[in-house]
Amino acid sequence: MSPHQPARGITGPPPGIGVVGCGRIARMFHLPVLRDAPGVRLVAVADPDPAARAAVARIAPGTPTVDGVDRLLEHPEVDAVVVCVPTHLHEPAAVAAFEAGRHVYVEKPLAADLAAAERIEAAWRASGRVGMVGFNFRFHPLAARARGVLDAGGLGRLVAVRSLFASAPRELPDWKRDPATGGGALLDLATHHLDLLPHLLRTEVTTVAASVSSVRTTDDTVQLQLGLTAGPDLQLLATTSAPPADRIELLGDTASLELDRMARRRPVRRVAAGPAGISGRLRAATDAVREGAEVARDGLRPPVEPSFATSLRAFVAALADGVAPPAAATIADGVRVARIVAAAGESARRGEQVGVDGVHGAA
Repeated sequence: MSPHQPARGITGPPPGIGVVGCGRIARMFHLPVLRDAPGVRLVAVADPDPAARAAVARIAPGTPTVDGVDRLLEHPEVDAVVVCVPTHLHEPAAVAAFEAGRHVYVEKPLAADLAAAERIEAAWRASGRVGMVGFNFRFHPLAARARGVLDAGGLGRLVAVRSLFASAPRELPDWKRDPATGGGALLDLATHHLDLLPHLLRTEVTTVAASVSSVRTTDDTVQLQLGLTAGPDLQLLATTSAPPADRIELLGDTASLELDRMARRRPVRRVAAGPAGISGRLRAATDAVREGAEVARDGLRPPVEPSFATSLRAFVAALADGVAPPAAATIADGVRVARIVAAAGESARRGEQVGVDGVHGAA
């Protein structure tokens, strides 16, 4: 099926959702959102860890728990599956759910390697079901506003784009310490921007030049130079060993736009030409005062993170009509990011730029 081709929607009672995996992020976001979302029922959760299943009883009392995806798929009321297990376990869970005829939402990144991502894609296309990847920042209000500015030509011709994504050092589970199972800055952090930036710019990544280093843990810092089908190269830095940050700068020849997900509720747009005349300078001064007040407010009350919930609710809405919304990342989008990641890994090993189209998953 094509990425946004309608699948067979769910009719009748509100659809039942099963969650596979009850780790840190699932407890923080997925379970509370699905527990409270209208138009859907959280009907089962699978996790092999008894402590994780006990956490379900506290978050969503009365929800049945089982120890694996096979048993969850035996539940007659599970119409769709949300996959929240460690990255290297995405493939068996997602493929089993698609083959059982369920709609599937897979947390990002789609898989730990390109071959596994391609096998998930094959199962999705054969299933005729909705398949989405949890690149939730597509649904963030900042992204929606930036897309509007770009589509309206509000920055003129793009000159440069750069982004930074950092998370503070913390104790990591074993699977997040090894890039083969989903660890490292490239898979854990950079994939968010590898999906979001081409989505915002309506373009594709064609080439990658990458360098990877290990500051505190294996491959915890990555720098990428990304060539596009149209527009300037993208510069991306991601690290799991620095103070938290998530910033994108879009520089055009008439204006710039800055997105700071962790510190600002609104994008900051600055025009290239200075204000002319007294009225222009007064407007600029007024804007500066207003921006200062907004910075102070956001510093006292940092922005909340709404996009996990919005993305999951978009999946729930897609179950009724059988098609993912245009803003959503489909399984095909997840494979596209996996191909960029594979190209980045090859570039870092070879020490040279690599074309994305020339990278393929192992048989």
